Amino acid sequence: KIDASMHSIFEHLKTHRKWPQLAAIENQSVIERQDDDRVGLLKENGITDVAEAKDQEQDTGLATFVDTNVAVTSLTATANRINSEFQQHLRTVLSRFGDFRAGPTKTVQRCQSKLENEYHDAQYPKAAKLLDLVRCSVSFNTVEQLLAGYQGLMHYVKTTSDSFEVARIKNDFLDKDAAFRAIKVSVVFHSETDPLSQLSMICEVQLILNQYLHEKKRIHKLYAILREKPYFDAVVKEEDA
Repeated sequence: KIDASMHSIFEHLKTHRKWPQLAAIENQSVIERQDDDRVGLLKENGITDVAEAKDQEQDTGLATFVDTNVAVTSLTATANRINSEFQQHLRTVLSRFGDFRAGPTKTVQRCQSKLENEYHDAQYPKAAKLLDLVRCSVSFNTVEQLLAGYQGLMHYVKTTSDSFEVARIKNDFLDKDAAFRAIKVSVVFHSETDPLSQLSMICEVQLILNQYLHEKKRIHKLYAILREKPYFDAVVKEEDA
C-alpha cells in the first residue's frame, strides 16, 4: 500500500509544470570515497598497511576486522567531531527554504550493517563508501520550494569559502524503479574551526517533499526489518556438510 501511494505521488509529480526543471537535475559523481585524497580520511598506517598485506595475499581475515572495527570507529569519531559545525552551516543556509532537520550521526552498528549488506563487494577499505555518517534533511511543501532549496544549496556551495565542494548528486526522481524519492547532495565539508588538523568529511543533504516524508515515516519500520534480512537468512541457514 505504501509503494502504491508513493507511485501515485510520483505519477502526479510528472504532470507538474515544474517537472522538467526537477528532471533536469543530473546525477553527478565527483568524489565517491572518504579515502579520496580530496577528503583524506582512513589514511592511517594501521589501515593502509593492511591493504598492502591483502594485496600480497597475506591477509587472514585481518582486513575484515580492521574495516568493520578500526575504520568504522575512525569514521564515527570524525563524524562526531565535525557534525555540530556542519549542521550549523547548513541550518543557516537551508532553513529559509524549508523545514531543516539535523540527522543523528550514524552508529557503529548501522555502519557495520551497511558494509555487510550494501558494500560487501567494495574495494578495501569498504568503510570509505560510507558517505552519510553526518547528514541532514530539508523538507518542502511544494516542488517550487524544493527547487529553490536545491538552487540555494548549490549557490552556497559554489560561492562560499573553501568549506564546501560537491562530491555527488543523486536525483532519485530520475530512477524509474525507486519508491522513496529525494534529491541527495553529498558535499565534502572542510572544518573551519580546526584548520590545523585539515579535518574534512563527505556529508549528505537530503531534499525531500513532505508527501514523501510522510510515506517514509510509515515505511521506516518495515525497511529496518528488510535490511536485516541477510542476517536473518544467515542465522537459519543450514551448515554445509
